[in-house]
Amino acid sequence: MSVTGESPAVWLSGDRVYGPSGSYLSACSSQGCAPIVASKACAPPACPGSGTMHRVSRAVARVSDWPTDVEGYEREREILGTDPQLVGLGLSNHPGYGEWVQHHQDQERADERERRRHAEDVRWVSGEREDGERWELALSGDLATLVETPGTYLGATASLGLVYYVDAHDARDEDDEFLLNFFMGDTIGAELRTHFLYRADTAQEAEWITAVGIRPMFANRAGDTVVRVPTYLGTVIPELGVIFRSDRDPTWYASWELPFSFLIDHDVAFDVAARFFVVDEWIELPDDAPEDSDDPAEIILMLSAGFRLP
Repeated sequence: MSVTGESPAVWLSGDRVYGPSGSYLSACSSQGCAPIVASKACAPPACPGSGTMHRVSRAVARVSDWPTDVEGYEREREILGTDPQLVGLGLSNHPGYGEWVQHHQDQERADERERRRHAEDVRWVSGEREDGERWELALSGDLATLVETPGTYLGATASLGLVYYVDAHDARDEDDEFLLNFFMGDTIGAELRTHFLYRADTAQEAEWITAVGIRPMFANRAGDTVVRVPTYLGTVIPELGVIFRSDRDPTWYASWELPFSFLIDHDVAFDVAARFFVVDEWIELPDDAPEDSDDPAEIILMLSAGFRLP
């Protein structure tokens, strides 16, 4: 392609051509020539380099529009770079090329880590399961009963947690790190949880119960096994939140649990947990109770089983 047959150029579309600065009468392609009607300075990514874009009076080139995205731009620039006639046009990289390369290198490293991780045996503590912050999503089915107003409830619990895995080598060192693993563990974080229960028989007073709370998370990955177990802090520090019931006013609750996670695949774990809820102000005092009597608390006992994406 040329401008007046004297200088090489690059067609950017059917009626736009990139070339060196200067005054030219026409631009030609293999399909014909047309007079140049306007010229203006042009730079990447609109053009493959810093130069001039000339517009001709009609479309004479059968080419697609010049790509301005990084990947398309660099692909076309590499093709142009193989033509020795275009060396003098000052072809240059896309302005976002450096960031694009860095992103692809990071993605390639992450993909390689994932390939190595999936090549390992399934276990919580592994060479390729990176320490640091991780999001965890969990969903379980629940079976529950109320102590003061007995009955059977069925429901589900959903949670979204942000956890921090400490150095995996600490989890392997059972002798030196026993106390740390027992009291706090190597998986620390918090979960936002929603519990929903609905009556499974007609003998109960309440039709549904919903609870929303925050649970601190302290667990320990048991060495090179597929099991993650609760720790002392994870057992004694309660989940706190607000609970709603169809026939009661909203009130607060506290719950304790014994959770276990069994890794069944590199990215999926099976969760089982026993939970114990204490709910305030759901049980009314009898009329003949002393004035200084405390309101009795309702107790919810729950068993849960489900899946987690760690």
